[in-house]
Parts: sequence; C-alpha cells; structure tokens
Amino acid sequence: MTRIWTRWSGYLDQQMDAAPLAIVRIALPLVVLIDLARLLHLGLIPHVFTPYAAGGISQIQDPHWILSAFLGEAAATTALLLTGLSLILVAAGRWMRPAIVVGVLCYAQLGHLFPPGDRAIDRLIRCGLLILLFSQADRALSLRRDRSTLIPAWPAHLIRYLLVLVYLSAGLAKLIQQPGWLSLTADPPLLRILIDPMAGNLDPARWSEWPWLFRLGGFATIAFELASPLFLTRHARRLAIVGIAMHLGIMFTMSLGMFSWGMLAFYPLLLAPWSEARQR
Repeated sequence: MTRIWTRWSGYLDQQMDAAPLAIVRIALPLVVLIDLARLLHLGLIPHVFTPYAAGGISQIQDPHWILSAFLGEAAATTALLLTGLSLILVAAGRWMRPAIVVGVLCYAQLGHLFPPGDRAIDRLIRCGLLILLFSQADRALSLRRDRSTLIPAWPAHLIRYLLVLVYLSAGLAKLIQQPGWLSLTADPPLLRILIDPMAGNLDPARWSEWPWLFRLGGFATIAFELASPLFLTRHARRLAIVGIAMHLGIMFTMSLGMFSWGMLAFYPLLLAPWSEARQR
C-alpha cells in the first residue's frame, strides 16, 4: 500500500511546461466567445436567450434556470454579459479562478435558458474550464506578473483522461448501438450522417455513388476512437494528428457549430512537447 501511495504522490507531483495548458486556457473561452459573437451577428441573441413567455423560441421550461428568480427580466442579459466578461478574463489570465467560477455558472445558466442549444461540446468545455480552475494555467501567456515556467501537470493529465472517455465512449456506442459501422454490405452510417440535410453538407446525388469511401471512413473513425487511450502514452502526438484531420473533415462536411473548434481547443495538451514554450 505504501508503494502505491508513493507512486500516486509522485504522479501528482509531476510538473510540465505551462504553455500547453495556457493555450487551452485561451482557446476554450475564445471558442465560446466566437460562437456567441456568431449568434449576435445573425441577430439571434434576443430570440435564443429570451424565455418563451417573453418571445423566445425555446418552449422548454427548464427548472434549473434560476437566475430569473433573483434578477427577473434582466437575468438573461446579465448571464450573457457575465459569461462574455468572465471568459475574456480567463483568456487573459487575470483573476482566472473567480472568472472561471462566474463564467461557468452563467454559461450553464444560458444552457438552461435555451436547452436545445446546450450541446455536448458546451458541457465538455465547461468541464475543461472547471479542471483549469484547479490548475496554474495562468502562469504563462497571461497578463499576470508572477509567471513561472513549470506548473503541476495533474490538471493536464485529467483533461487527457476526459478526452479518452469522450472518444472511447463514442467508439463503443457505435459498435454496440449501430453495428452497421462495421458492416461490409449495409449502407455506411457515415454516408447517411454526412448527407443528412439537418447537419450534413454533402450532396447525396453525388456522393451516394461512393459508398466504399464512407465505409472506409467509418472504419477509420472507429479505429481512432477506440485507440484514444494512446493519448495517455508517448504516442499521443501521432494520434493527435489523426484527430486533427478528423475534426477538420467534420468541420468541412458538417454544420455542427463550434464542435470541431471546441474539440481542437484541447489538442495543445496532446501535442506537447511541440506546443511547449521551450524544449527541455
């Protein structure tokens, strides 16, 4: 038992260059801010973040939307402004911890206000920010004066475990719930997804003639997702290159909002030491 505890303590005492985690600290808020700016550009803010009774488009009355009980009609605007301001502070590395607490709370409240728009990537980003709350990611690439090169590595390890959980569960779900992903005769599920008019960008009349291409793509997708435990090994950088290619492909073939950018915002941790400020 002593040996196990010693190894665990040594694992928690590991240090890393601050730059990869700092890049994630900057990238996650930027992804959300750009997504909100896109809503503002399209003129959707008043419709999306307004209760249905007041003219909003969401008919779901989420009981977890609690800010209205304290702020009344100003709750939505307040949550939106505090989310934006907090995420700017997180990206800048100023008052990072209180900014994360306020930002995640208000960001989650916006999700409860408009549940159809609170996607899995939103929840993953909030989880990532909460892990950063216990990190020293503001020690690099920030406006702080007291900077240091080395910081505890365990928050970065935890984020890697989180990504493994996401990818591995996605791969297992495909195998268990949709056996057609491994079929050599059934219509490729990947083709159906990419030509779906709700989210896919591919023309079915053109691409339906190439089912084998999407069948191979489906095999590659599952192989990547099931190989995600390699993110915890020295092979993480090589697999991360495959992941970048996959998410770029999703970005160009599907309309999923900030999904691909949100996932790629975590990748500086997987690309270390390439993403480090210096080589040790």
